[in-house]
Amino acid sequence: MRLSFAGFDVLRRTLRLHQWVKNGLVFVPLVLGGKAGSSEAWATAALGFLALGLVASAGYIINDLWDLPEDRKHWSKKLRPLASGEISIRRAGLLCAGALAAGVALGLYLGSAALAVLLLYLAITLSYSFALKRVPLLDVLVLALLFTMRLGFGIAITGVRVSPWLLVFSMFVFLSLSLAKRHTEVLRMAERGLATLQGRGYLGTDGPITLVLGLASMQGAILIFVLYLIEDAFPRGLYGTPEVLWAAPAILFLFLGRIWLLGQRDLLKDDPVAFALKDRTSLVLGLLMGAVFIAAMVRPPL
Repeated sequence: MRLSFAGFDVLRRTLRLHQWVKNGLVFVPLVLGGKAGSSEAWATAALGFLALGLVASAGYIINDLWDLPEDRKHWSKKLRPLASGEISIRRAGLLCAGALAAGVALGLYLGSAALAVLLLYLAITLSYSFALKRVPLLDVLVLALLFTMRLGFGIAITGVRVSPWLLVFSMFVFLSLSLAKRHTEVLRMAERGLATLQGRGYLGTDGPITLVLGLASMQGAILIFVLYLIEDAFPRGLYGTPEVLWAAPAILFLFLGRIWLLGQRDLLKDDPVAFALKDRTSLVLGLLMGAVFIAAMVRPPL
């Protein structure tokens, strides 16, 4: 029984199943697009969630195979199953092929639009793994794009109309979070006296640049959210009590600002998104944001 549990744990970490929570973004267009009450739309989105997760896991394995020599020297990535030798290259390759085949099959079932987005997502992921992540600034832009494509995939499979402001907002939010991840890595490089980090294009002296750009992206995200409220949400009458939404920019500021405060203090791990999913304060802020949107949807009695 113990061996079975250990084997599942290695499988889980190789596929990075904990990263699948990011694919929850495919459900956002369904909720914002007015199909929250449709069981068929939820079922379609659930299949899309599974398809995207399988394709993303295949991409993670390819990335780990490609980066194997570098990961073995990294302070945290050396603990990954492939880098630590917990899983063989052959077994990881078979796992990758199986996940990719299953994900593509589900994409085909969901339709040509879904399959096209999945394949484009995979192509950009592989481009990032093989080359783009070594190009400073372009790497974080690509990461933000991959997050935003999760929203695009949700739009493609549910067929809802969502404000373009959502996609622009997503780019800025995840650009800020991606820069926070790089900022943490740069700070740790400096702590260890490293001028460069193998496999990355950043220098140990790049901390001020990642900090400024990350904070600017955070401010851009807040501004875009305010513009969405003024130019789209309020005029279209999407919400019964839209005034409640003015609390959302403040909550967003507290969330992103705290991420950057902790990052500057070197209290974050490598991935701020993973950190936020385990951090009590971040989760409370997320619940508050959800409560604000629910309250905004309630129409006052006549």
